[in-house]
Parts: sequence; C-alpha cells; structure tokens
Amino acid sequence: MRWLLVLFWIALISCRSQALPEPFASLERGVTEEVRQVALGGEGYARMLAGWLLVDRDALPKGQTDLRKQAEVPLAERAEYAWRYALFLEGVRAFEPGWEAREAWRKAAFLLQAAEDPRAFSAWQRLLPEEEAVSALLSLGEGERLWEALFQGRAYEALLRVLPLGVRPDLRAQALFRLGRYGEALPFYQEWAREDPRGYLGLGYALWRLGRREEALEALVRYDHPESRYAQGRILEEMGRILEAVEAYRQSIPQGVWRATGLLERQGLKKEALVLYLDLARGTSPYADDAALRAYILAGELGLAEPRREALNLVQGGLGLLLGKEPQPPPPAPSSWPPPEASLVEALVAFGKEAWARGVVRYALWQRPQDWPALVPLLYRLGAYREGIRVAWPTALAYPRPYRDWVEGYARREGLDPDLLYALLHVESRFDPLAVSPTGALGLGQFLRSTWADVARMLGEPPADPFEPEASIRYAARYLRWLLERCAAFKGLEQVACAVTAYNGGIGYTLRGIAREGDLYAFLCFQERDEPREYLAKVLAAYAAYRATP
Repeated sequence: MRWLLVLFWIALISCRSQALPEPFASLERGVTEEVRQVALGGEGYARMLAGWLLVDRDALPKGQTDLRKQAEVPLAERAEYAWRYALFLEGVRAFEPGWEAREAWRKAAFLLQAAEDPRAFSAWQRLLPEEEAVSALLSLGEGERLWEALFQGRAYEALLRVLPLGVRPDLRAQALFRLGRYGEALPFYQEWAREDPRGYLGLGYALWRLGRREEALEALVRYDHPESRYAQGRILEEMGRILEAVEAYRQSIPQGVWRATGLLERQGLKKEALVLYLDLARGTSPYADDAALRAYILAGELGLAEPRREALNLVQGGLGLLLGKEPQPPPPAPSSWPPPEASLVEALVAFGKEAWARGVVRYALWQRPQDWPALVPLLYRLGAYREGIRVAWPTALAYPRPYRDWVEGYARREGLDPDLLYALLHVESRFDPLAVSPTGALGLGQFLRSTWADVARMLGEPPADPFEPEASIRYAARYLRWLLERCAAFKGLEQVACAVTAYNGGIGYTLRGIAREGDLYAFLCFQERDEPREYLAKVLAAYAAYRATP
C-alpha cells in the first residue's frame, strides 16, 4: 500500500535526526523569553504549544522552572494564547487524555474575563451548564444572546430565572419540558403555537408525557410535518390502533416507516410491508440496507421474483455478505507525496516527544484538511488510529492493520478469520487501546468488567488489564470463538451474524430473540433494540472491506 511506502521514506529521514529540532528545543529548555518568542513569531504547532506552555503550568515538561514565571507575560497575551489553543483542541477533536478542549476553555474563560476581552462570553458558553459558567455569563451578557446561550448549554433552570414572562415562550416551554415539568410547559407551548405551528409538536409530546393521548393527537395533527406524524404513530401504536399508526408512520420519518413495516408484518400484511421495505431500501437512511435485506427475505417467502431481484440489487454494504453478494471494495485514497512534517515527526519521536509529534500532525490536518491522504499514515505511525480512521473514511486507508502479529496469531489460535477479528476491533474501538464507552466498556475489544472476568475464567487465568492491547485482542478472539460455538445451529456467515450480534447485545438476548421469532433473519429485523442490528451491519461492512483490502 502507498502509505507503507510513505512510512518507509519517513524511517529513512529519521536516520538524519541528530538533535531535537528548533523551535522545539527552545520549548524543552523552558526559558520564558525563548518560549515567548516562539509563541509570538513561530509557526505551526510549535507556536500553538509555546503559547499554551505560557498559560498552563501542568503542561510544562518535567524539570522546567523558568516557565513557572508566567505572570511575567502580560495578561491579555496569555488570554490570547489560551483562546487559540482551546480553538485548536476543539477543532482537532483528538482521542487522547490531556487533549480535551474543556479544560483549555476553562483557562481561556478566566483569562479572557480578567482581561475584559469580549470573547470571554463565548469561552464560558462552552462550559455550560456548569454553575461557574452560568454565573459568569449572567455577569457578561443579557437579552437574546444570553437566553440562547443558556438554552443551548442546557442551563435550563438559569434560563427560567432570567427569561421575562411573555418573551420567547418557545425557550421557556422547551426548558420546562427538558426539566420534566410537562404540565407547567403546556401554556407556553400553546402561546408558542399561536405564533409558530412548531409549538404544536412540543405541545403534543408534553400532553403525551402527561398521559393525555387524545389531546396529544389533536395537537399533533395541527403541525403537518413528518416528525409530528411519527409522534402520532407512536401514540396510536401505544393505544392499540395499529392500522391508524401504520398510516401515520407511512408519511413520517424513516424510523417511522421502519416501525410501520414491522407492524404490517405482525398483522400478516406481508405484501403491504414489502412495498414499504422497498421504498426504504431505495433511500439513503440508516434503515436502507436492513430494509433491503428484509425485502429480499420477504419477497422469497411470497414467491415474488421481481421484487426479490430488486431487493438483492439494493442490498449494499456488509449485509450483502449474508446473501452471497460481495460489496464493492472501499475506494482507494487519493495519491499523495510525503508531507513536509514527516521528518519533524520522526525527529520528535526519536527524542521521546511522541505527544508533540502527534500535535504536529494534528495541527497540519487542522490547517490543511485536504492533505489527509499524506497525513493519516503519520497518525497511524504515532498510534492515533481512531483519528486517522475518522479522517480517511470511507477509503481503503480507513482500514489499517495494527497489532498485526497479535491479531493474526490469536485469530489462528481460535480458528477465526483474522479479517473478522480486525473488523470487530475496528468497529468496537477504532483500535484505540484506551477507549472507554459511555456504558463503561473498555479497551480495544470494549469489554464490560463482568464480561472481561467471564473470559478470564474461560482462559483459566486472573483478569488481565483490559487496556493492554495484547490482552484485549486475546480476550476478544477467545470470546468471539465462544460465541460462535453458542451459535453452532447456524453455518457460515449466518453463524458469524449470530455471534457478532451477541458480542454487542449478549448471547442470552440473541438466542432468546431467535427462539422467539423462530428465525435468524426475523430476529435481526424485529429485535427490540436498534444498536445490535446496526452493529452487525457495521461489522460485516468492515469485514467485507478487510477482505478486499490486503
């Protein structure tokens, strides 16, 4: 692959590095005036970093003492450095501890406010709904700008305190709704609806939450919009008025049409469901591939050859593998020459400054996003796979093969296709060994602590560190093999689909669902949770991409 040649070229350049290059050597020495000169007149990431070193004591390299005298740098100047560094972190969205923009915005907010810089309002706004940020904004702003900031920042209680009655009923109604005060919200939704029919949507939802379903329906029908018709469908379905719900869903958002197909099938109206499945499959919503797959299965059950052929043509992505259809390989990344930052990155790595090297590449991407084909291999070189995949998506460059010896070795040990294990890790963590999900899943394989302990028992060992890449790959391979054994009633890719769904949703959830529906494909369509269904499609798509990308 081209990017491997780029890395080889970089390695050759690294042999020439004899000393930490300037201006980074000045940053390492830590003499305040030298660092300040870089912050004032330097270029690129070095300039950005120099300014931040003059602001943040915690960012100093070990052993530096001179830069502890940040107070020698004028306040307005430090405020400017903090502002631009926070903007940088916000722009690059790095997946690395210490690169979170929030703390940078906190320092910027204090400095900007102390310097009486009007940008302080914007900095504090990014820290909402923290009480400290609320207090600062109340002292810095007023009127529409303040109200919008508090609303967008989810500081609803503060908004209700400062918003005058009779003004912006839309903001007051939505704030009360989001605080769960549905009854209080009703008169303000009604006031908003008199000015703007969108108010009827919120009014309908508030009435629904209060259990006043007929009134909710009356409000919702007064707002002629797909979102409103989706809400009507949910209420009608809840009331058992299934065919009325289907009619509302038909004219709503893709999620509503998807719900309508399931209701029609449950009512035995399979031909009517097939029409809606094909309509969804022809679109571009997240339900398109699932709808095409279900249309293919349903058309086969009904003996309808032409709709079945159309459905097969519409199945895209990894779900096509289940039907024996190989998806198109990912497009190649545009060709590129090694970037000018390559030699600097290698020099920094040679001196143990990997974090600075990643900063150099991130800054280059921030400033020159069009150069991503040349810069992504540098991110991979530095272990920032998650960021590189995000930038390179959906090209072949977005499917790297890190930890190759471990992935291929443990896949062979467990009798797995290494491409399948790569696909699973790609979807789970984007190869970020420190990944932590909102639900507490950890590491490359995204294990919950309880599942991690279960796999350790399977392996006959004490639980290893889930953030250690080798252990996470080993555990993922063992767990996937165990799941495949539990799904032995199926063969080939259907067995893979069962196991992959179980990796996300749990083996009990998966096998109970299949037993309840009486069929794997019916379960994949009608399962009560969206995440495992979407997860399977993503893993199979990545699996197809890895199979097509040596």
